[in-house]
Amino acid sequence: MFDRLPALAFTERVALSVLSGSDVIPVRGVPVVPMPPHVVEAATEAAGQLFARRTRGAVDLRQAISESLTREHDVAVDAETELLISHGAQHGMSIALRALLSAGDEVVVPSPTYFFDGMIRMAGAIPRYVCSTAQMGWSLDLDQIAAAVTERTTAIVLCNPNNPTGNVPTAEELRAVLSLADKHGLIVFADESYERYVHDGPGYTPIQALGGDRDRLVTVTSLSKNYAFSSWRIGYVHSSPATIDKIHAALEWDVINVGDVPQAAATAVLTGPQQWLDREFATMKARRDVLHGALAAAEIPAVLPQAGIFLFADLSATGRRGEELEDFLLGAGVVALSGGGFFGPDTHVRLLYGASPSEVRALGDRVAETMSATLSATPRS
Repeated sequence: MFDRLPALAFTERVALSVLSGSDVIPVRGVPVVPMPPHVVEAATEAAGQLFARRTRGAVDLRQAISESLTREHDVAVDAETELLISHGAQHGMSIALRALLSAGDEVVVPSPTYFFDGMIRMAGAIPRYVCSTAQMGWSLDLDQIAAAVTERTTAIVLCNPNNPTGNVPTAEELRAVLSLADKHGLIVFADESYERYVHDGPGYTPIQALGGDRDRLVTVTSLSKNYAFSSWRIGYVHSSPATIDKIHAALEWDVINVGDVPQAAATAVLTGPQQWLDREFATMKARRDVLHGALAAAEIPAVLPQAGIFLFADLSATGRRGEELEDFLLGAGVVALSGGGFFGPDTHVRLLYGASPSEVRALGDRVAETMSATLSATPRS
């Protein structure tokens, strides 16, 4: 048996709170921007057609992804043999893990991190978490990662950039992970779903750009996250031809193929004008700064995220943790998921700033006011 995905179970509690009339500030983990007409038109046209399906994914979409990787990151990729279209990055990661892991394998997972736990367990493997700290800026703890490798370890799973902390691993850190993987013959799975959300710092480095044994490098990416249409559930897997063949087989047994309509929309997004999205991403850093500034003014500890659309804040001063902390904040109209769901400290929460500038300001003020009221009501010893 598996527990539910933490974020989705929490989202249902948020929805019930809104339905009950609570004044909840609406936030999302993706940019709030309407689809441009050319994307909607492509999806509408595809809905009325019957395509000859390729279970690896639409040829024109894979070609567009290949050209984008070469243009933006100087990563050469064969569109026919090295890419596989999936129903979002989570689906891509899930089928990759099931295709390449065996029952009893151990997987080292630096945390806090995204919800890989259930996917690893569905593959019959065992996650071994290595938690970083705020004092380290939530960067990869390379010593602990190396120490966690045992004779049963077969893989490492990275989140680059990291969700929920917003940390962006440096090229040097990633090379160290690849060196460790080469030494022990490990597979490196990298979720790179927030590559377009980097605000500052050293910048995003695709793990596929660093060399190494490509049969043991697997990247999953969310087109629906990076291009602000998460409801379409579209992503891709990138690896060597031999590894993609294995994951392709898992995809066929899982869903046969990805739907034509989201693939058509994704192709239109990648090949069409980008200004509509560039404008939105240009505001992300400012929204981050507004939220972080409000927390800093209230002396709420939070490492400034280098990327993403979320901020990981330390609310241990409330004396609450986990679901109790989530519900406490939700009662104040603040949507915040406990760090425990990310296999990090459950006294921390992930705050999203996918909202309008005024809503982000209101969110920061609401968290600060809630913390101030809580601390004022706490008896002093």
